[in-house]
Amino acid sequence: RIPGKLTDRKTPLGELNWIFTAITDTIAWNTLPSLLFQRLFRQDLLVASLFRNFLLADRILRSQGCTPCSVPSLPSTWNHGLWRSWDLAVETCLNGLIRSG
Repeated sequence: RIPGKLTDRKTPLGELNWIFTAITDTIAWNTLPSLLFQRLFRQDLLVASLFRNFLLADRILRSQGCTPCSVPSLPSTWNHGLWRSWDLAVETCLNGLIRSG
């Protein structure tokens, strides 16, 4: 379990949540048509959260040979270069927790 609160950026969990939001929003901004990005990621907080999590699920499931789908259909984002930044953030966080006991 990663300690902290999602809403508190000063905690490991809050920092990862902030990084996840920034990375997934940037991937979507770079990949989706402008109007679709605005509709899915800026008009409703719940819808934005669902689609951010879909982007992550798409990445994880494709690595296991599954191809998820969404409505509306989204272009492929699973191999976007910014996912390496997410991997680094998670790895850094987990290594820090392991070192601190």
